[in-house]
Amino acid sequence: MKRHLIAAIAASSFISSCSKPSPDLKKETPITPKIANRMSASTTLGAPIAEAKIYKLLPGYNSSDVFEASGVYSLNGYFYVACDNTQKIAKIKNTLPINSSNNTLNGTGSPGSGTSNFEAISYDSHGTVNFFTVEESALNGSYYQPRIYEYDASLNYQRRSWANYNFTSANSNKAFEGIAWVYRGGNDYLLGLVEGTGKIPVLMRTSGDWTLVDSITLPSSVTFTDYADICLKGDTIAILSQEDGQFWLGRLSSTSWSITSSIGAYSFPTGSIDGTVGAGSYVLYANVEGISFLNDSQIVVVSDKAKSSQPSYQSIKDQSVHIFNLPH
Repeated sequence: MKRHLIAAIAASSFISSCSKPSPDLKKETPITPKIANRMSASTTLGAPIAEAKIYKLLPGYNSSDVFEASGVYSLNGYFYVACDNTQKIAKIKNTLPINSSNNTLNGTGSPGSGTSNFEAISYDSHGTVNFFTVEESALNGSYYQPRIYEYDASLNYQRRSWANYNFTSANSNKAFEGIAWVYRGGNDYLLGLVEGTGKIPVLMRTSGDWTLVDSITLPSSVTFTDYADICLKGDTIAILSQEDGQFWLGRLSSTSWSITSSIGAYSFPTGSIDGTVGAGSYVLYANVEGISFLNDSQIVVVSDKAKSSQPSYQSIKDQSVHIFNLPH
């Protein structure tokens, strides 16, 4: 992959500071054998070139405000971040300026308020532009189905419609975790990503809803514990796993709904118990939920809120935006 650095990002990069956890956390187990085995079969990224807590980026918020980031899309110098605890979309300058008026929460006209269950965000650049978010699943008749929300270029809510892919009450919380828009043959498509199986349903836009027309199967070598997001740049496809702290890159066919080749698997770096990246074997990036390409050599990921069951040091990197260089 070509290596193109964005000068503005490099000039403004910083690593956000966080308070150190209490010493008793040193009793926590750093890295499990399962994760160690997966990392040995992947390439580990270097430290992020920039990262920051979302509340620090948005004016008027503080550490008590929750941003359960679940999806991100990089476009024209901004990151568009979806969170599953709010129906508003964060628009954040990709230089990550702290407490800046360049960073805003948007979503005028969104139905309801509070929790959204949004798990991903994508962008339609053909004709009249749209942003799409996806509600993981909601009851529609006898089945649970993902629900697609549309926003215009200014992030004003337009409408929502169903994705014709069925889940039951037993697996409705392992439904769509990612979406990626594709324009092909004069039609709009969304590629979904099923959290529990890694299946990629292909949904075509019809007059009303999104109709299932095909499905993409990942290579047998991609066996993540969970599947957290999907994104595309040209024919390059990325699949993110939260539980494994990894992502996989491959090539999507331009003529069929299939994967043509694998590029490789990549792991996020470990670090010390105080959050210093590269200085230990503790899993710091344990809540990565969204991924997008900045360019051919950089990705941005966003992290959800750490659960109370997780070791406290994993909250150091939660609810944040992170920018990483891809290896050569």
